[in-house]
Amino acid sequence: MQSTTLTHAKLRLSESNVRKANGDAGLEALAASIAEHGLLQPLIVSPSAGKKTLYDVHAGGRRWRAIGLLIERGVLPKDYTIDVRIYENEDVAAREISLAENLIREAMTPADEARAYREIVDSGADAEAVARRFGVTFRHVQGRLRLADLAEPIFAALAAGEITLDVAHAYGSTGDRERQVAAWERLSTSWQADNPQAIRRAIAEESLSADHPIARFLGEAEYAGCGGRIDRDLFASEGEGQWLDGDLAMDLATKKLSHEADIAALGSRLAWVTPRLATHVTYDDTKDLHPYWPRRAEPTADALARMDEISERMTELAELLDAADEPDGLEALEAEYHALDAEHDRLSDTEWLIPEEDKPNVGTFLVLGKDGRPRLLENFYTTAKAGKRPSSGAPGGTQDSSDADLDEPTGSATLPRSLEEQLAKDRRDVLALHVAHDPGLAFDLAIFSLARDHAGHFGYSGTGCTIRIADRNEPSGLTGIPATIAVTELENVRASLAADWASDEDSFASFIAFRALDDDTKACWLAYAVSQSLKASLASGQHASAFQTRLGAHLGIEVAQHWRPGAENFFDRIKKAQILSILGEFDPELALRYATAKKGELASAAARLCSGDTIVEPMVKARALAWVPSVMGFAETGPDHSDRIEDSGDSSEASGHDGPPDIAPANQNEPDGFDAQAA
Repeated sequence: MQSTTLTHAKLRLSESNVRKANGDAGLEALAASIAEHGLLQPLIVSPSAGKKTLYDVHAGGRRWRAIGLLIERGVLPKDYTIDVRIYENEDVAAREISLAENLIREAMTPADEARAYREIVDSGADAEAVARRFGVTFRHVQGRLRLADLAEPIFAALAAGEITLDVAHAYGSTGDRERQVAAWERLSTSWQADNPQAIRRAIAEESLSADHPIARFLGEAEYAGCGGRIDRDLFASEGEGQWLDGDLAMDLATKKLSHEADIAALGSRLAWVTPRLATHVTYDDTKDLHPYWPRRAEPTADALARMDEISERMTELAELLDAADEPDGLEALEAEYHALDAEHDRLSDTEWLIPEEDKPNVGTFLVLGKDGRPRLLENFYTTAKAGKRPSSGAPGGTQDSSDADLDEPTGSATLPRSLEEQLAKDRRDVLALHVAHDPGLAFDLAIFSLARDHAGHFGYSGTGCTIRIADRNEPSGLTGIPATIAVTELENVRASLAADWASDEDSFASFIAFRALDDDTKACWLAYAVSQSLKASLASGQHASAFQTRLGAHLGIEVAQHWRPGAENFFDRIKKAQILSILGEFDPELALRYATAKKGELASAAARLCSGDTIVEPMVKARALAWVPSVMGFAETGPDHSDRIEDSGDSSEASGHDGPPDIAPANQNEPDGFDAQAA
């Protein structure tokens, strides 16, 4: 063996070098390191057979290629000399040398790399300088430095290979080590120990924003008095910041709201008041209950007299406001008008009348307003099987909930049932005739009926209009899957739509407010409501829908712009061989590189490739960013259906229905006591 120096031009890569795949991986980083620190290890070479002036590189081929890259760029001179060790020409020895160097060497673990970067930064260098010196991205260095700041048990687990890099990043989503440890102690021994999304969610649930309704309801003093911690930046004042002990806040608020619910139950004389630490009740809260509509007691004679006075004065004020030409005095008139209106509402809000036989079953919910104040819902529910409401003519009587907002005349109970049903139908047809002659009204009523539920009103609808979006029968799928780009964008669309018109519990008042919206806003509500009617579908299989596939193709939808395959939502749930096959579509060398990787590491690598977070050749990156499973795509099909996608199960074509989304007038539930005849 002889140690000497040779120029780059006198060296070439040996054909016996065992490293065939992944030749370009990390070449830029290696070149940057050599430019900064020089060549740290000599190359192992031997004289080339038949070429006395050349030497074959058996070990150090990537270093040789990196130096060539630097010479091409002018960073190093053409006659740059390289330290080498020359061995006699012996093929077996050369192969063994190459094999030994590539097997024995092991890449630094993320934990070791994090420690090294931390030591360099602590010595005075900045992260950008470190990135330049080692040929990596600034974001990569930042990520490793965050790992170095992990709580000790989490960092130790990463260093020992007990958790993946994705799991470590999930714990690093907060810089608070106490919150990291709290989440670690809760999840590290559970079935979600290797689920990054679950870890991030758990850490997020550990804290509350100071303006959250729960935080406003509990109050900072009570929370801090029980040991709760608050994280504020330098410019935050009292009442701002992040409440770090979310579990403590939730527990204290739950107990406080339960006490408030007990008081509300006594004050309202309801059988039950259930506290819900939220701003609304969900379907799950009410699915085993039935709506109940009591009537209010008649106002007293004095109250009725005062209400008449208020009505007369409000009429006078309205005339004065309409006739006023000068702004002087308008504010006072408007203030008086609004004050009288509020007084009239208070006088008309008499107590609810609930018959004695119904009282043991009737109750409601206590929720939080957005300002954090407890709010007793005026939607009542009963645990009895049929929702009941006293009729105005018989305090103890009942009526069908479908007619809940009809104020029946006192004598209606004396009519035969068949006649009532006939009259109800005839009255409906009179109204229908007028709606049919007023397209503007019909358009508003259709959008209002479709959009109201999506605008935040989940109570009983008293419109009597059966236009609806049918049940989409959502597939169950899996819970805990991260939201897609499309879901987030849909939520943004919904958040951008004005929904104040839906807040009124009175259906007609809500409708009048809706009619006052401009046409563009109504059209946006229609579009959103229809979007919520679409059933889950794929291009083939059990959930195939030829109509939706062709509609997507007609619109030119590129699924990759709105959905990306990740570990949790895709790669974790398919076989390793399938993942390798997909990687092979991007680049055959990728499948070889990851062939021996564990399933979890393979899924994470594939997810990073498809999200564009891996440094690869531009063509490979473009293929990965554009890839989606074939069943997710929208392929054009002809009108003759000759190239129809094969489907199975209950698809629209299998059932003979190839039509638009499932939006249709519901069954009108015609009264069955009268056989309608043509007029």
